[in-house]
Parts: sequence; C-alpha cells; structure tokens
Amino acid sequence: MTLASLKSHIKSHLKAKVEDPLREPAGLAETRVVDRIEGVRCRILDVACAQFMRLGFNTVTMDEVATSAGVSKKTLYQHFSSKETLVHTVAQGNVERCNAELRAILRDDSHPPSIRLRRMMDYVAGIYAELSVSLVHDMQRSAPEVWQEVESGRQKLIEEDFSALLKEGRAKGDFRKDVDSKIFLLIYAEVVRHVLNPATFSRLQLSPSRVLEVTCKVLFEGLLTEKARKEYNGSI
Repeated sequence: MTLASLKSHIKSHLKAKVEDPLREPAGLAETRVVDRIEGVRCRILDVACAQFMRLGFNTVTMDEVATSAGVSKKTLYQHFSSKETLVHTVAQGNVERCNAELRAILRDDSHPPSIRLRRMMDYVAGIYAELSVSLVHDMQRSAPEVWQEVESGRQKLIEEDFSALLKEGRAKGDFRKDVDSKIFLLIYAEVVRHVLNPATFSRLQLSPSRVLEVTCKVLFEGLLTEKARKEYNGSI
C-alpha cells in the first residue's frame, strides 16, 4: 500500500466514525432483528396452539390466528406458508416440549420410581384433559399424520426413558419382579397405540382423560409392589 492510499484509507475510516459514532455494531443489530422475528413466531405458535386445543384446527382460520396473535396475515404467511405447515409445527413443538418435561420427571432421582410414575401420569392426564372433542375429531378425520407425530414421540419415550424407570423400579423393589419388563413394555406400548388415540375416544364417547385414568389404574397399579402402591396412591 502506497503512502497516499494509506492516508486515504485512514481518512475514510475516521470520516465514517464521525458521521455515525453511535452506530450499533452490525452483529448486535442482526441479533436483535432475529430475536424480534423469533418472538413473533413464538407468539403465533402459542396463540395457534391455544385455539387448536380449544376449537380443533379445522374451524380455526389463518385470519383468526393472525388477529389473535396481533400480526398481519402477510406476516403470518411469512412464518408459515400454509395452515397445514402451522398445524404440523404446533404439533411437533408440543411433542418436543411434552417429551422434554416427561423426560425430566422420569429422570428426577430425588423421588422414588413409584412417585415418578405417579407424576408422569398426572402430567399426561393434564395434557389429555386439554384435548377438546373438536381437536380429537379433527385429528381422526382430517390429519391422522398429526397424531402419528404424537405417537412417534410417545414410542420413543417408552423405549428410552420409561424402560429405564421400569428397570430402576424393579431393582429398588418398587415394581414387581415377577412381571417381565419386556412383556410389560410391549403391553404398555400397544395400549398406548391402540387405546389412547382419537379413534378410541370417539368410539367410546369418553373423554381422553377418563380413558387414560382407567388405563393407568389397570396397568400401573398391577405393576407396583404393595409398598409402592401405597406411595403411589398416597401421592394423589
């Protein structure tokens, strides 16, 4: 670099600082923009999830989601190209969130296995209690693939974390050792797949929470030892 070109470079640099001495660093500005965009996306998902849970997703329009989220319809479609995309994103997010919370419950070794089992079922019961008849109907008729996402998440949890809890409970004397763990897991997985699903809720004309309650009573109280059964029932 020649002396003349060096002087020119320094002059240009100083001029830029004088013209805008308080200009926000580019990296920070970009981070703030990303955070703002992510905030809008999260708000849309929260609003859509609440509406879908209460009303089902067939009757909820994109206009209603946009209005409730406080965004324009154009902004909504910038984040989610179609209603189907929005529905699947909500479902996937819920599956990931619920599985993370269930995994935390199942791995919380500050409680004995029987209490963790009770807490797991209480948490699941709370989720099922939020399932409206409209949502169950929509998943059965219009979007069985949405329920399949839920089913895949539940199956992974059974194979990984619930099986680990079962093994620990047997070792600590909370779960009966005369009940083969592999057979029990197979029964549980099949019950979850074929009983705790929208088609069954609709056919029985019972609420999801009621079906879950009976399922848990039959399955889990038979798994527990006498000592653990008292802890399990006493934690209600």
